[in-house]
Amino acid sequence: NILMATKLRHGDANSMMAQGGIQAADRPEDSPILHYLDVIGGGHFANKPELVEALVKDAPFILKWHEELGVQYDKNPDGTYMERPGGGTSRFRLHSAKDYTGMEIMRVIRDEFRNREIPVLEFTPAIELIKDDEGNVAGAVLYNMETEQYFVVRAKATVLATGGFGRLHIQHFPTTNHYGATADGLVMAYRAGAKLRDLDTVQYHPTGAAYPEQIVGLLITEKVRSMGAQPVNKDGELFV
Repeated sequence: NILMATKLRHGDANSMMAQGGIQAADRPEDSPILHYLDVIGGGHFANKPELVEALVKDAPFILKWHEELGVQYDKNPDGTYMERPGGGTSRFRLHSAKDYTGMEIMRVIRDEFRNREIPVLEFTPAIELIKDDEGNVAGAVLYNMETEQYFVVRAKATVLATGGFGRLHIQHFPTTNHYGATADGLVMAYRAGAKLRDLDTVQYHPTGAAYPEQIVGLLITEKVRSMGAQPVNKDGELFV
């Protein structure tokens, strides 16, 4: 029996705003090994190798699973995936669904969730993990933000998938992060005794829209740069 408790609405996540695409090494001239090297190099060799290995090995199968569920990735006339270069990649492996890849993935996964009739508690975040006498996580305390009620949920397995902390405005940067990205999961995990890593790193997306006014603050996908766009200053000069 699965229960999902979410801080805001079902599907409120940075993934909804992900435009550029999702990477998977599935071409004959590509391989998970090359993908692994790209990721390790892009992470300045600070990545956890086991996590990178799982990412690059699972990626092609995840793409296939997505498509079986109904995600409509861009295709060439011959039926093969349309793939573009991404930041720091040595091969074309960026799979996209127009310029709303994340929203397309989330649309399908949310529909699948509802079709399987898995219950979802919206506006009801977990606020503390519960541990048993042996120190293992055995559930969580939930708080309904609308009714101000507390709930205790017992669970054989608890999965935290709360995203990052971009909405904390680290160093006072503006952000396109959604309003739920405030490190709640990190704090709960830390209180329960989990070891946290890479807290000294945060991704800053380098391009966002300042004009026209209707799209101020929206992110401009890295795919725009991978297709040849170059950021210039007010004098038209390259500065990166």
